[in-house]
Amino acid sequence: MRELSIGVLEDLAPVLRPKQVEKLCALGVTYEYRRGDVIYRQGEPAKHVYFLLEGEAQSTLLNSSGSETLLRIHLPGSILGLTSLASVPWRDASARAIQHSKLVCIAKDDLTELIRRDPNLALNLIRLLVDRMRDFHFRVADLQFQTVEQRLARVLLAVSRRTNEHKAEIGLTHEELAQLVNSRRQTVTTILGRFARAGYLSKSGRRLIIEDAQSLRSKILGNRIGSLHP
Repeated sequence: MRELSIGVLEDLAPVLRPKQVEKLCALGVTYEYRRGDVIYRQGEPAKHVYFLLEGEAQSTLLNSSGSETLLRIHLPGSILGLTSLASVPWRDASARAIQHSKLVCIAKDDLTELIRRDPNLALNLIRLLVDRMRDFHFRVADLQFQTVEQRLARVLLAVSRRTNEHKAEIGLTHEELAQLVNSRRQTVTTILGRFARAGYLSKSGRRLIIEDAQSLRSKILGNRIGSLHP
């Protein structure tokens, strides 16, 4: 799917076939969003679905205490706002652009009619929703059974973008990483520093570079950050 999954590493191949994308785009209106622009807000009525043509966006959840959790990062080809198809259509999360982005806005009724005419589209959307549900369940289990450093190691591997045959880079801020692992930014910064001193990571400008993916994977299996040399 065309989004960065945090729990289970998913295939990043497009969810929809090119002809299905053409049909969706023909139904909707294309809008441009600047970095930081809100696409929709949590709690609003959900009347449209969005198809991401260009750029990147993220979905976030605001809890009752006011803390924000980063749910997923959408890449071109991803679909946002599928809660418009729910029996009670309201936004259970917010979405905003994290780069200059183009999205096609499709009315719920138009998408519903297209699904009726194209069963394969329905199957692809079901697979997408199941993948998202599996990722959510995996993350809930992580909160119960894994430490912050284990969760952070998993997130670093999940959101990394490969820059060459051996290394991958991460463009998220420490605050965004903290949201993904349900921890404090200061805690994440401390762990990242230890990872860097151990040689797992390096820094290039504002981006992190994974230098030793195998050691990060070993963290997920249960090795503790305390075993690293200061």
